Amino acid sequence: MVWDKNSKKILKLSFLFFSAFLFLGLTKIKIWSILGTKSKFSLSVFFGPTLAKIFGIKFGIGIIILTHLIGLAAGLYKINALKDIFVFFPIIFAGIYFSKIFKNEKKLLFIPLICIFLFLWHPIGREVWFYSGFWLIPIFISLFKEKLDKILRFPIFKIYGYSLGAAFTDHAIGSVMYLYLLNIPSHFWISAIPLTIIERLTIAGGIEICYLFEKAIIEILEKTPIFIEFKKLVFQ
Repeated sequence: MVWDKNSKKILKLSFLFFSAFLFLGLTKIKIWSILGTKSKFSLSVFFGPTLAKIFGIKFGIGIIILTHLIGLAAGLYKINALKDIFVFFPIIFAGIYFSKIFKNEKKLLFIPLICIFLFLWHPIGREVWFYSGFWLIPIFISLFKEKLDKILRFPIFKIYGYSLGAAFTDHAIGSVMYLYLLNIPSHFWISAIPLTIIERLTIAGGIEICYLFEKAIIEILEKTPIFIEFKKLVFQ
């Protein structure tokens, strides 16, 4: 049975609300500390970047912003410092990267490029200038996507490459944000180098798994009898 545009919108909207509540829940499950800060990563770092790809950039960003506002209103999130206002910025930009990289959007390189500039502009950043080299990875992936696709060949490897670009875009935004808001000393950046490699490889894997899982769920739901009957009820 072929779904028309209206029924697909209903399915997408239902999944959108589910994703919003899931994202809210995942933000409360902390996994490891962010070196040099009192903050911690949550499981939302895996799930959040996929929303812009699944629902489109506007809806994807909308889910994250709405979740933050609901969390604040419900008292689940608190604003104790300026950084708490921008806490989801890294995930938002990672989502933009992840969504656009599939379409070979070259303008994506400007996100990490601006982050490198801002990092080197800061006095502490200039002391550990080599740390910003991590953000050449999403630039490289964006510039040479077509060649990388030919080398990687299989979708599972391609998507991991896109996820890695998104993971380091998240890292670039977050690093610059914390540098300017918290003035994290240079020795923290140096000690974070080996952890950053492991952390970002893990996050990239998490992003890919979440994306493939969400995509599979939507494809299954489109063929589920309950949704077919729901379509008949609403549109016939």
